[in-house]
Amino acid sequence: MKIALFLKDDKIDESDTNTIPIIVLHTDGNSIVEVEKDIIVKKDVNYLALWLLTKRIKELYVMDIDPLIRKLFEKLGVSVRKYEDIDKNPLLRKFIYQ
Repeated sequence: MKIALFLKDDKIDESDTNTIPIIVLHTDGNSIVEVEKDIIVKKDVNYLALWLLTKRIKELYVMDIDPLIRKLFEKLGVSVRKYEDIDKNPLLRKFIYQ
């Protein structure tokens, strides 16, 4: 499974066109097998959705996200979580806080 951590300190919505630094974690069961660094230019929500599908991301962690965009991503099969939910995931908690 691939998990993306959007390293952006504000809300993901339609209003901006900034770059977004991302860490993609490739997991296998209870371990992280690969860490990938990426930067995308957020052109619009469709571009972000296409990036998620192309990279086969299954879980996404963000600071905040517009509810409509969250709904779209979830319809595409991507679970959207907030950064505070990292504490609920033992694998991510171990990776982030070690």
